[in-house]
Amino acid sequence: MDITVIQSSINQLQNQLKLTLDNLSSVKLQIKQINLIQKQLRAIKKEVNLVIKQINQTASQSTPDSLISVGLDLFGKKRLAGQIRQSTRRAIQADKINLRQPYINLKNYIDMLILEGDKLKLKAEQFLTNY
Repeated sequence: MDITVIQSSINQLQNQLKLTLDNLSSVKLQIKQINLIQKQLRAIKKEVNLVIKQINQTASQSTPDSLISVGLDLFGKKRLAGQIRQSTRRAIQADKINLRQPYINLKNYIDMLILEGDKLKLKAEQFLTNY
């Protein structure tokens, strides 16, 4: 799934995450809406986790052995071959981190919105007990 599509879905849900303390039935309905928004955010978070998992799998499946390092191994230059493999592994790891970071940021943002929903529900519960 494209990161811009995920971001726009999250923004739409964030705009719906509101609470107006006016009357009893309205507040109860708003609590249900907040619960629904939180469920949708959790579903989006699962999709983001799947994308992160796919990025990790793709990076782990790529082989750090290059043709050059194999050739150096054959000719007895094991140390140089090891250095080349290590630099290749580091490049793969850096690519993986760069690909994952926007999705990790989205995941953290989703967690913050879910927490915000919980705070709104607590305010609503306080209102209902005092009503």
